[in-house]
Amino acid sequence: MKLWFLKAAGTLEDEEIILKESVITIGWAEFPNLSHVKNEEQVKKIMLEKYPGMQEVRGCAWAGEICSFITKIKKGDFVAVPLKSKNEVLIGKVTGNYDFKQLSNFISHVRKVRWLKTIPKGVFEREYSVDLNSPETLFFIKADPEKLSCLIETKSLGVLVEELNFALEDMDFMRERMLELVYRLSETDDIAEIKRIAAEMEKMLREK
Repeated sequence: MKLWFLKAAGTLEDEEIILKESVITIGWAEFPNLSHVKNEEQVKKIMLEKYPGMQEVRGCAWAGEICSFITKIKKGDFVAVPLKSKNEVLIGKVTGNYDFKQLSNFISHVRKVRWLKTIPKGVFEREYSVDLNSPETLFFIKADPEKLSCLIETKSLGVLVEELNFALEDMDFMRERMLELVYRLSETDDIAEIKRIAAEMEKMLREK
């Protein structure tokens, strides 16, 4: 079990896709399916075919990152992804092997993850001695087992029960309010009133 740092590039919409689809990506969506890749040389060959003028040093670095994403990250490893939309680092656990799936103009090379928690960027930098401004896209973070175990801390049973009770109370309130609105709807022929009730019901459903 290891911890990897992976910068999420692309647009804010790409970030939303990553969260919604529970995936991580290395970018380079202009490249074809890389499931056949076994080493950096194969990646570098693909890069040079696409960008023949690419500098050797830069090409080697990028090829290494792509190859690591495909072959070195394992299921069960942790990944830390700094968010653009928030001052937080998203922590996930890798659950899938490399897959080629076109989700946007930026996202096609992906791996499935289970998102676990977020950590403030400043706290993450101090705790794991990481420079979030590093030019590297993907690299391994040295972390002892105790720190890694903190990444999968779960809430206590008491807290979970309390949150469940709040959720059930909220559902009961919504049910009662919906029944009240349905009763009002059945008692009126006024078009304006019907529209008001329908709008309120739609708002409640949308918020939930």
